[in-house]
Amino acid sequence: MTSRASCQVLVELPKESLQILNIKPPIDPEVVEKNYEHLFSINDKTKGGSFYLQSKIYRAKERIDEELRRQSGKSAGEAEKRQVEGEN
Repeated sequence: MTSRASCQVLVELPKESLQILNIKPPIDPEVVEKNYEHLFSINDKTKGGSFYLQSKIYRAKERIDEELRRQSGKSAGEAEKRQVEGEN
């Protein structure tokens, strides 16, 4: 896989994650959790579901959660920067 191809995969990953969990922007963490719980539960292997689909659902939520943490970290960092600039 070329470097350009790997970049393209990374760019498309959040969109795929949103599709897997049936989430539309703006992302609401409560909706993410609700959809995750429902989809993960109905795909339980003991209920005739698919471990493969559970894995896709788990990784999609993991990726969305990572993006939410990154965005909240940016927001906190920007607010702190504004506060410091205001003090000067």
